[in-house]
Amino acid sequence: MSDQGSDAGSLARAVSVAITQAIRLSAGPLPEPVRRHAVHVVADTIGVSLAGGRTAEMVRLRESQLPGGGGATVLAPGAAPASPEEAAFLNATAGSFLELDEGMRPTGHPAMHVVPAALAAAEVEHRSGAELLGAVVAGYEVTARLFTAFRLTPPTHPHGHLGGVGAAVAVALLLGEDPVAVATIAATTPTIPVWNACYEGATARNTAMGLAAQNALRAVRLHRAGFRGSPESVGALFGQVTGRVVDVDALTGAVDPARPAILRNYFKRHSACALTHGAIDAVLSLPAVPVEQITAVEVQTVANNLKLDRQAAPNDLSARFSLPYAVAAALSARASDEPAGLSTFDYRPAVAELAQRVSVGVDDELERQWPQHSPTRVVVHAGQRLEASVTDPRGHHHDPLTADELRRKFHVLVGASGERLWDSLLALDRTPDVAAVLAPLRGI
Repeated sequence: MSDQGSDAGSLARAVSVAITQAIRLSAGPLPEPVRRHAVHVVADTIGVSLAGGRTAEMVRLRESQLPGGGGATVLAPGAAPASPEEAAFLNATAGSFLELDEGMRPTGHPAMHVVPAALAAAEVEHRSGAELLGAVVAGYEVTARLFTAFRLTPPTHPHGHLGGVGAAVAVALLLGEDPVAVATIAATTPTIPVWNACYEGATARNTAMGLAAQNALRAVRLHRAGFRGSPESVGALFGQVTGRVVDVDALTGAVDPARPAILRNYFKRHSACALTHGAIDAVLSLPAVPVEQITAVEVQTVANNLKLDRQAAPNDLSARFSLPYAVAAALSARASDEPAGLSTFDYRPAVAELAQRVSVGVDDELERQWPQHSPTRVVVHAGQRLEASVTDPRGHHHDPLTADELRRKFHVLVGASGERLWDSLLALDRTPDVAAVLAPLRGI
């Protein structure tokens, strides 16, 4: 189908087809590989949200809640339950803080939009774990198809909007409402952040996913109250205003229950923007060298990653969105006795000084591999020439993390209760009530 000839009406119909195709994935038992992977996506998302919920901003945000509780779990130590909308907002916002949430190529982070919203809906309606997983897979499919069909125009950031449409589909399935109608309402009222906030370190941008998850639940309330959304919203906003249509067929293609989009995700190992992970992995494959011996570092990558070719402002969020800083932080971690961890990419003046010696460029051979792959080459000059390349960061679906690696990441994120919680989440599809699985989280 010609992208240039896609008018508003045909795009609206294509989006409806995408939703209709996706909801078929929730109609019956998931194939075993899909079930297992979906469980890992849900568990990883919960772990990332729990860890992000410990940040000072999230602690203060929860303490400042207005009176009035609810029945949905907030993923944070000792946090009181909240309304489903507020819980989804808090949990998805927390999941944005550490830059450890999963994602997909060419861009986007479906799970941190879909899972917190779906968890809140499933919990308050006492849906089964199998129903939750089916809804998550369907919502993820919608989000992935939208991100494949539309290409965002810089500086539009991929949080808060298309992921919220997929979240609305998942919520509608769990609450027994029309997914197309609910998703259309969510699409009519999106949150649209820009990359500039990441560069500056404006942490309010972390709420974009939270607002989208919240909006997904609110869309059901609006639908039940008689509100209607615009079927042409997605095409108009992302095909004309903040992006362009690149692949309409991604919306209308038949769904393959054995190969849904969730299987083509990536899991993150490093607490930094995913666009830095290829370079980080390349650095970590090199032998450690003393930082003071490093005279220059060359990073060759794809054009998409040039948006992070910038020096960090003196704060943690900005540092996580600087490719030179990420490389410098990885080099510093390799040269020290301290193990890499959640704080590796926090801002430090000494790392920022090393980042000044890092240059970034585009390699045509690497560019031809994008977005099927995310390749990077790093050359370190330190009295000798050290070079390493990666085709995809570890965790990409071409080089996936093992179940044990995901479990270890979860334990780092969650802490002492990680083993027990991980085991209960692995059995999620066998639980008759999601609320029973989440209940222990209220006391951790």
